[in-house]
Amino acid sequence: MVKFAHPGLFWLFLLFAGIVALIIVYRIRRKNDLRLLAGEDLSDKLLDDFSPAMRLIKENLLIWGLLFLVIAAIGPKVGKKLAEVKRRGIDVIITLDTSVSMRAEDIKPSRLERAKYEAGKFIEGLQGDRVGVVTFAGTAYLQCPLTLDYSAAKLFLDALDTGVIGTQGTAIADAILTAAKALDSKDKKHKAVILISDGEDHEGDIENVIEQAENEGIVIYTIGVGSSTGTPIPVPSADGVGMEFKKDRSGRIVTTAMEETVLRQIANATGGRFYSLNQTTDAFGKIYKEILQMDKKDLRSHEYSDYQERYQIFLAIGLLLLITEVVLPEKIRRKAEEE
Repeated sequence: MVKFAHPGLFWLFLLFAGIVALIIVYRIRRKNDLRLLAGEDLSDKLLDDFSPAMRLIKENLLIWGLLFLVIAAIGPKVGKKLAEVKRRGIDVIITLDTSVSMRAEDIKPSRLERAKYEAGKFIEGLQGDRVGVVTFAGTAYLQCPLTLDYSAAKLFLDALDTGVIGTQGTAIADAILTAAKALDSKDKKHKAVILISDGEDHEGDIENVIEQAENEGIVIYTIGVGSSTGTPIPVPSADGVGMEFKKDRSGRIVTTAMEETVLRQIANATGGRFYSLNQTTDAFGKIYKEILQMDKKDLRSHEYSDYQERYQIFLAIGLLLLITEVVLPEKIRRKAEEE
């Protein structure tokens, strides 16, 4: 199993790709510029002592050397031992609304981005609890099954946007059913769902779904995102350049407001609580404190341990390749000329 000490440096691969592109462009332009300035005959004489094969070797040494240095900078680590790890905690499914109304910016930077940020901090603070991610709009999908790998759960969470589900709507009932299926139906406690939505235009038979959640012992905490006053919804403009506000068929700007009625109903019926997420309310912090008070169960997972740094190998290879590139001559002596 491999992980990285500095995953935030993955952007260096973009820099590396840019350098490779510059090398290729330089190779093409160097020869063309020389022929343009000196003429074809003179340029051929000037380049006569240069080996195309050696030049290609040097370029490859440079490219591969830089690639190995980038990998070394990110800090690869290798886990040697796969062992069973026991923890005590509960199972938590974060269920996030990704309908188009979550683009609204009554909460900065937007309803969805603020919800993702707060949910990400919540995941980082978990200690021993398994977490999963469900997303929903017109239908619901399990994006990340229950896991103790919080980094993986955050990756799935960060990737969510309002285009991840093509069918639009707010299928809250379907979202709860999807979350329930991801949880152990035989266990009548030790599990919770955090439902994050603006509650607008919900679909499905919510009463039957609430009853099923009650019977399975699922505590549902609901978080309402957005203001209760109407706000427009930014969407990409028709020409694909810039943004505009969503409009109905009559050309009037559509507004969206957070509807808390159904969210309160779900939370109250399942033993959870409703919270409103705004610029000042620490909704996730309050839910975290309540989860800490819930009964815990033994959770088992298999994880790699004894991680060892391996950046030294990539660093050494990278430096060796770059030194070789510097030492190798680009010019060659021709025997015919020496004789």
